[in-house]
Amino acid sequence: MHAQALKLPDPANEDAPSAEAAAHAVREIAERFGKLSAEITDMSGRIGDVNAELDRQTDGLHRVVSSVEQVSRSNQAIQQAADTAQQAASVVKSGLERVTGAVRQGLNAAQSDIAELSDGAQSISQALNEAVGRAHKAREASEAIQTITREIQLLSINAGVEAARSGAAGRGFAVIAAAVKQLAEQTRDATAASAKQLDALVATVDQLAKQSEANAQAARRASEESQGISQQIGELDHFGRSVVGLIGEIDSISAPARENAVAFAQVGGELKGLVNGVDQSARNLEVAARRGASLVATSEAILGAIAGSGVRTPQSDMIELAAEAAATMAELFERALAKGEIGQAELFDEAYRPIPGSDPQQFMSRFTELTDRLLPSVQEKMLSASKRIVFCAAVDRNGYLPTHNRKYSQPQGPDPVWNNANCRNRRIFNDRTGLAAARNQKPFLLQTYRRDMGGGNFLVMEDLSAPIFVRGRHWGGVRFGLSV
Repeated sequence: MHAQALKLPDPANEDAPSAEAAAHAVREIAERFGKLSAEITDMSGRIGDVNAELDRQTDGLHRVVSSVEQVSRSNQAIQQAADTAQQAASVVKSGLERVTGAVRQGLNAAQSDIAELSDGAQSISQALNEAVGRAHKAREASEAIQTITREIQLLSINAGVEAARSGAAGRGFAVIAAAVKQLAEQTRDATAASAKQLDALVATVDQLAKQSEANAQAARRASEESQGISQQIGELDHFGRSVVGLIGEIDSISAPARENAVAFAQVGGELKGLVNGVDQSARNLEVAARRGASLVATSEAILGAIAGSGVRTPQSDMIELAAEAAATMAELFERALAKGEIGQAELFDEAYRPIPGSDPQQFMSRFTELTDRLLPSVQEKMLSASKRIVFCAAVDRNGYLPTHNRKYSQPQGPDPVWNNANCRNRRIFNDRTGLAAARNQKPFLLQTYRRDMGGGNFLVMEDLSAPIFVRGRHWGGVRFGLSV
């Protein structure tokens, strides 16, 4: 069925002055309610904007709180690690001090013993060297005695020979010669034995001297090595001092970390309190938004009741135009079906295909080409019917707007904000106002809403819609945007 223009009652049969006064009062009430509804809608929309922004800020605060807590945990971990490192360094320092002290004490004693040993070895070496010299001299003396002994033996032999030649006169000399010979033989035997002992002594003393020299050299090397160990002990002391410095540096790190941990804990507590306050404010704003929406709905219902009361109001002419446009569009669709220009399944298509690269997103359906061809003549005509009409466009029952007025059907450019304001065709407007207008099946629906123009800009308007029925089936509706 087609939507029909409202038939308003004729007040001619009533008391003219009273009827005229009542009608004037109703018109004035309707006008004031229109303005009130616009103000309420704007206020409700602004509350919604604040609520949405508060939600974003709350989410941000929650993230900040999480970050602060994370940093606080990290600071605590750093502090714990620094304390552990400081304790470990202190243990190392104490151990180094004990080890260094013990090693130094032992090294000092060893150095003293080694030095004493080295001095003793060198003294023994010198004494042995002197003994070697004396042994060699004794050997030389023994060799000289052996030489004299041999000469005495030769003399004794010669004396014996001469005594034998001398006969009786040489007997005394012979006795002396025999005694000398015997002495020479004894001296020779003693000197030979002494020479053997001296040779053995010299060999032993030479071996001892060599061993003593080797010991003296080993003692000197030990003394030099002990000095190297002493140097290493000095380096160990330096390392110990470095550990002490490290402990100080760790303390310089851990102290600020402790302070940061305390500060972040305080900040975290304050932020949690702030978040709780913001959450409470958000809940209050949400309640205010719901009440604002309820006020909008109430004011819209009052305006609708006044407009449908039969009294002529500023909306009456617009309601008649909307009903006329809806009836004309329904008739154009039915003619297209009758001519076979489109099938009923295509006309009621809901498989919207996104247009790639569009921003805001635009869609195509199987009836878009038909509405592009049929609807502009009706919609552009309605724009010129009243200065209050900002736009006139048909939407299907899901809020899909295939064909808009020409001034709002520009080709999209690179700027989404500009596109949102100037490229409003082939878009789906399924917000509260859009869906209510698309699915309304009463003769008309009068709403007040904030039209999103993009970039945070809104325009408060009245939305007047009338349903479109095609062969008794609800297709959608025609929407008028009216300035307030």
